[in-house]
Formats: sequence, structure tokens, C-alpha cells
Amino acid sequence: MSEKQFRKIIDLLEEMNQRLEKIENKLFTEVIPSSTLDLLEKIPKSHLQTYFAVQQIGDASCTEVAKITGRTHHLESRYLVRLKELGMLQSKREKTKKGGSEVKYFIEEE
Repeated sequence: MSEKQFRKIIDLLEEMNQRLEKIENKLFTEVIPSSTLDLLEKIPKSHLQTYFAVQQIGDASCTEVAKITGRTHHLESRYLVRLKELGMLQSKREKTKKGGSEVKYFIEEE
């Protein structure tokens, strides 16, 4: 191939790269809100399922989250505490019907 053909190929590839960057920028700014991106950066991937379970339930106990995720109570307890430490969840202690108490986790509305 001649130098002219190589230059033409390089120019076409650079043009394609610019188009792809524009598409990616448009997709990320229009489809995914920045708060979701922040969430994905702050929460460890292993904890996302736990976070989304709390989001789905509202005020959720560890047992309720474990039922949704299919993971053990102990593991969910660790994940919930870690999410609280990261500031992603809040917690409160509530009395149960049997006279005891349990911790409920929730996402604080801003």
C-alpha cells in the first residue's frame, strides 16, 4: 500500500473514533443519571444487589434482604453494615411484635 492509502485509512479511523466518542458521551449523559454513576463508583460491586434490594423494599431488615438476594443472613448483615459505613444507607432500630427489636435499613431521601 502506498503512503497515501495509509493516510486515508488513518484519517477514516480517526473520524470513526470521534463519532464513537460522541455517541458514548451522548449515551452516558442522556441514559444514565449522574447520581447512578456516583452510586456505581461508591458501592463495591458485590454490595450492589444488597443496595438494590433495600431500594426495592424500603425499610428492610437483614432477613428480608437475604430472602431477595438469596444470600445468607450473615453475609447480608456484613454488606448492610458496610453500606451504612459508606453513607449509602441509614438504619434505625424498631421494636418487633414479639417484644424484641431489629435493625431496619433504608435509603435516605434527598
